[in-house]
Parts: sequence; structure tokens; C-alpha cells
Amino acid sequence: MNQMPSTATSEWKKVADFGTYHHSTHRGSEKIREKVNILFTEVFGDLPFARDDKLKILDVGCGLGFLSCLCAEYYPKAKITGIDTFEHASLKGPSLTKAKNNAKILEFSERIRFQKGDVFSSGYSKEKYDLFVSNLVFHNLGRRRINAYEILAHWMTPKSYLVLGDLFFDYKTDFRRLTSHFGNVEKVNRFNIGVQYKILVLSDPKK
Repeated sequence: MNQMPSTATSEWKKVADFGTYHHSTHRGSEKIREKVNILFTEVFGDLPFARDDKLKILDVGCGLGFLSCLCAEYYPKAKITGIDTFEHASLKGPSLTKAKNNAKILEFSERIRFQKGDVFSSGYSKEKYDLFVSNLVFHNLGRRRINAYEILAHWMTPKSYLVLGDLFFDYKTDFRRLTSHFGNVEKVNRFNIGVQYKILVLSDPKK
């Protein structure tokens, strides 16, 4: 199974600032990201993509760019677009400028593009992304997250994958809705970040 070196996030936090989650401390947020790093890179290793594939990746709700940079590190030939309103509730002080600065510090600027937008914005379906990623975003949408799932399914191609990490407070409802939009919904069983936190791998979108 492919995985980035365990020192990746520890080295990053010396030079880049990916922010502090609400209801958490700076140190607590770093601990969460260390676990997210392990979980997402393990999932990436299970996807049917080679690490040197020239993928197009969309990070939905990119925050200060942690997951976008993680994708850039794992897939060195990928082009990543990170979208966010930079007003969401999960992260203190979100900023497009800060996200761009983090990518610059880590020397990913040539392959990561950040812009203001959200899942309800039009146009992203035209890009034909190979991989969609998101972490700790959709639960902030409340009931609108159900519509967001459907929109992502329409953006995806038959060969696209979505790796979704989030807090699921009503997992049975979300699972039922997700299976109505995706032919394959796989829950990743690794170690837990929290009781409600899960990583799902979704594919075979139903149009």
C-alpha cells in the first residue's frame, strides 16, 4: 500500500499554517490532520490510479489547502483545484490568500489553483475531474448536504472517484441518500478520528 512518509505532516507544520478547527486547539488540529494524512493516503493507495498519473483533482471546501497539498504530494503530476467560500464554520480565519501562501511555501503553486466557489456553483462539471476529495465540509451544510451529494454525482464521470471524509451525525440517512446517487459507496474501516467521523469512497455516479 502506498503511503507518504510519516514525516510529511510534521515537516509541513513547521513552515505552513493550515489553521485551527473550531472547538479545537492548534495542537489538537494538527493531531487531526496527522490522522487525516494517514487515512487519505491509505485510501489513495487503494484507488485505481498510479501515483504518477496526470490526474485532475477537485478539493471541495479546501480551507487553507491542507488536503489539496496532500493530493499534490501524493500525486506529483496531478493538477489540483481547491474551491471554498472561505467563510465556512469548520476553520477559524479561512482565507484564499493564506491557502495560496501555503501552496507557495510547500512549492505546489504550479499545480494547485485555489478559487472562491462551492459545490452549488456551476461550471465545475465541465472540467471532467478524475478525483474529488473533501474533508470536514459537508456536515456544515445541514440539510443542503443532500443536494450537494447529488450535484457531485452529476459532476463526476463514470471513471471518477470521490473520497469524502466528514462527520456523519445521521449516517443511516446519509448512506441511504448516497446510495441513491452512487452505485458504489464504501466505508473505509481504519482507526477512528471520532465517533461520527468516517471516510467514504464513492464511485459509479448515477446520472
